[in-house]
Amino acid sequence: MTRWMMRRPPVSIGTDKAAYVEAMFDGIARRYDLINRLMTGGLDVASRSFTVETVYPELVQTAVDIGCGTGDLAFALAKRAKGARVLGIDFSARMLDHAAIKGASGSTGDRVRFLRGDGMRVPVADGSTDAVVSAWVLRNVADVSQVFSEAFRILRPGGRVAFLELTPVRSKWFGPLFRFYFHGVVPILGRWLSGQGQAYQYLPESVDRFPDAETLGEILARAGFPDVNIRRLAFGTLALHTATKPVRSVAMGSLSEIQGLEPEFEAVTRSIGRGVEAGPLTLRWPVDAGTWNKSLAQLDSPHALQSWEWGEFRRQSGWMPTRILFERGGRPVAAVSFLRRATPVPGWGVGYVPKGPVVDSRAVDVWPEVLGHVARIATDSRCIFVKIDPDVEADRTDIRQAMRRAGFKPSRQQVQYPSTMIVDIDGPDEVLLSRMKATWRRYIRKAEREGVTVRVSSDTSDVARFMDIYRETASRDGFIVRPDTYYAKGLEFLGPSGRASLWLAESGSELLAGAVILSHGTRAWYLWGATSQRGLETHAMYRLQWEALRGARESGCTFYDMWGAPDNMGDESDPLRGVAYFKSGFGARHVNWVGALDYVVSPVLNSLWLEAVPRAFSVLRKLRGERTGHAVVVPG
Repeated sequence: MTRWMMRRPPVSIGTDKAAYVEAMFDGIARRYDLINRLMTGGLDVASRSFTVETVYPELVQTAVDIGCGTGDLAFALAKRAKGARVLGIDFSARMLDHAAIKGASGSTGDRVRFLRGDGMRVPVADGSTDAVVSAWVLRNVADVSQVFSEAFRILRPGGRVAFLELTPVRSKWFGPLFRFYFHGVVPILGRWLSGQGQAYQYLPESVDRFPDAETLGEILARAGFPDVNIRRLAFGTLALHTATKPVRSVAMGSLSEIQGLEPEFEAVTRSIGRGVEAGPLTLRWPVDAGTWNKSLAQLDSPHALQSWEWGEFRRQSGWMPTRILFERGGRPVAAVSFLRRATPVPGWGVGYVPKGPVVDSRAVDVWPEVLGHVARIATDSRCIFVKIDPDVEADRTDIRQAMRRAGFKPSRQQVQYPSTMIVDIDGPDEVLLSRMKATWRRYIRKAEREGVTVRVSSDTSDVARFMDIYRETASRDGFIVRPDTYYAKGLEFLGPSGRASLWLAESGSELLAGAVILSHGTRAWYLWGATSQRGLETHAMYRLQWEALRGARESGCTFYDMWGAPDNMGDESDPLRGVAYFKSGFGARHVNWVGALDYVVSPVLNSLWLEAVPRAFSVLRKLRGERTGHAVVVPG
């Protein structure tokens, strides 16, 4: 079969690729959808759904589908983006005729319009659209970079692109099978069903000639998109490239210069309710990074896991963040960074609001509206459930009642520790030391006398050193460690903004202890920590925590959350009891949070998730030889 395929003469498209492609698609338009379903086994539908989710459809008001064909991707986006207007562009008149027929009979047809045009010269104004999508088109254009440049031009700052395209298969075992199917079966099937054999011979040949996914990502980055993400789908046969147009920043200049940019940054607001004698509550989205972090810090209980940087960090693992600000009188009163991740169930995902929503204590009346909006996002984005775990103390019965009325129920699966230890650091050294146990003060002084020094690292090579003793600590204490790249990525995304810092305790060149400290607004958190055996002997972590407490205070923090404690401090069987004892010695007070709560959209799929997924992970961990332990909880 391979020799027979090689003997076939290559398809000649002449010197005018656009004219050839236009004529080709005009010829196959009538059977295009049927052949796609058959050739992909329906994976084309699932791939389009996944593509739509990556442009944050709940935030889209206007969108453009470049090379829309018969309109399936445009209609899928319009269905998910409630109220959005979608423009589909294609230069095949026959394909557009079929798209128009679908639109006339569909529920979203009045919001989807089609226009004959060229993806290299999109007839749309600069900065006027929220999303640009495209599926199986890039191979057919004369200049991919020009398409990317046009997408960048028409996007507003903060807008998203998603390009879905066939790509060479890397797998050593699946690659030959796919090539046999793609180069041998597909042309025969296409010729039989459409009568246009040359078109379906061109299909695999165009993939062979097309840049691979990584090269295409580089071209997209050169068009002005700094955060290109590549996801391989359908057993590696498809590559989905997504990116965000950066929000342009300007130095503080004249008032006229700043006002001139306001239309680009002005967020969409709408009235969603009224607080008691407090004026209307408005919802703001989309939000750029600077506005988000600044607004979050203005709340009296911001959390680093709701920060912009944490959302971008989690994006690397497939979580797609949606950020919503709630304001009253121009002042932020609540914030929700909603993370969604796809599941193996086609079209469905799971939602998570890590350590949120964050609601200002001076505006507790907004809880029902905030929770209702979280539930609506989960429903609209087809989440099986959404989990929240805000820093709300367990004795706040008024807020717990609001959660119950909104449909949020205590979760069977915790992500963060539902209890913690918090040190108040609003005072000079003498006051902080006076709150500690005498033994802790003695250990700190002893470590200093024995030459233990503490510094904040700015060297990326220190991450590997930290991971060495982190694994040692995990082996000693029996908890799971993620791959080193997870922690390195975390510091890469959180470090430059000052959101995270790596503290090291050393004796000469020997690393004794390390800790990653988060901060946002007036709060700091002890996220990850590790101590070598010699570090235990020299009390290095006591010295490190003392310096971290002082550093957090000097940066403006008043609370230092040591992250994790038993729910009941009197429970001697709790594996966190020893950890809590260490933390309590610094003067930390015990706090019980409300814990994780779930809003369930699909009870059937949720039951499957609760029963099947934990068992699958348990089997996988056993196969890998991993141990479980009290430190399994991983933030975010």
